[in-house]
Amino acid sequence: MKRKNVFFEAGILLLSLLLLPGLVGCGVNSDLKATTTPTPTSTPPITPTPTYFVIQRAQVLDFITSLSTASVFRGVISGQNSGHGDEITDDAYYRGYRTMIEALYEKTGEWPGIIGDDYEWSRSFTPVQLSDANNVLISYARAGGIVMITLTPQNPWLNDEIDLTSNPGSWEGPESALSGLPSGASLDDLLNPEKPVHAAWMRKLDRIAGALQELRDAGVVVLFRPMQEMNCSWYWWGISSHPSDPGPFIRVYRAMHDYFTNEKGLDNLIWVYSPSSTYGYNTQTSSVFRAVDWTYPGDDYVDIIAGTNYADDMSISDYPVYVNMGKPLGIAEYGPSDVAKSGTWDTSRIIKRIQNDYPRIAFWVCWHSYPGSSWSLVSNLNADILLADPFVINRDDLPWNIK
Repeated sequence: MKRKNVFFEAGILLLSLLLLPGLVGCGVNSDLKATTTPTPTSTPPITPTPTYFVIQRAQVLDFITSLSTASVFRGVISGQNSGHGDEITDDAYYRGYRTMIEALYEKTGEWPGIIGDDYEWSRSFTPVQLSDANNVLISYARAGGIVMITLTPQNPWLNDEIDLTSNPGSWEGPESALSGLPSGASLDDLLNPEKPVHAAWMRKLDRIAGALQELRDAGVVVLFRPMQEMNCSWYWWGISSHPSDPGPFIRVYRAMHDYFTNEKGLDNLIWVYSPSSTYGYNTQTSSVFRAVDWTYPGDDYVDIIAGTNYADDMSISDYPVYVNMGKPLGIAEYGPSDVAKSGTWDTSRIIKRIQNDYPRIAFWVCWHSYPGSSWSLVSNLNADILLADPFVINRDDLPWNIK
């Protein structure tokens, strides 16, 4: 176990005292519990094998908030994405739990605090494939880790989801997330039952909700990050669809939030608003970027703001705007630009950059690697130094895991 920083230890003690009344109870919504519940005295006691913990949504959100709002920097949670859909079960070198997470542990002796998976992007995964991915995520959560789910949806105008087995789509196909809206189409069509695309969109939401319900039923809290980088031009839901009006995206985001929350009962989700960095561009004149707060759905629909940021000097040009938005902060995709292609990125710079310049950032997540692009922690330099830093909070350092 690495040496803890004094501020983090003090914060853990305070948080534990605050959460102590909720540390007993049963059911998925209890604050912290073993998998078994008390048995009648006439029944022999059952020894749980293995014992695991179910963490409540409030515990995760409160801890992230406490890091982001601390008057003195207390630390930042490490994170690593592991692929799309059931790619997390692959053994390919550039994606998957084995190569992104287990290999990182073998290299550093530490498990990242957050493990991520994108439920779409590379294809529209079937419910069975998403269940396979969930099995990995559930195991990690039961070991005390935090789960982040990204939703990079393929274009519902170009794949109606009636037969995903025969027509799953692909990241480079015409139905990809990088495609555009058909001529005359509007994001508002997704919400209009009279439009054919509405049925396709609802099929997608129901499929995704079903996978998220599996996580909820297993007691897994989810940092849920749908339709990211909406303030840029490259995704079908981005500014190219409505370059002068953020309203259509905001309405779609809010409708998804309300549907998942009220209709599907997904009370395990922590909603993450995740715009792209604007990299210092003039967002008043740019055809590619709008300000990070341009498409903000509102405080009632967002729990955490965690944008994406790729810069060789690790600079976050929008940090002052993020701070002024008044929500807990993270970075949902953090890394360099060109350096990552050769695997020569010095990852130990992450903690120095955040601690010295961006202390409101409570967590970061590195993306998984691709062929020719090494984005992950394990495929770059000095991950052992980074994760051993006393201000980096790994899985075993999360407050509910400290014995």
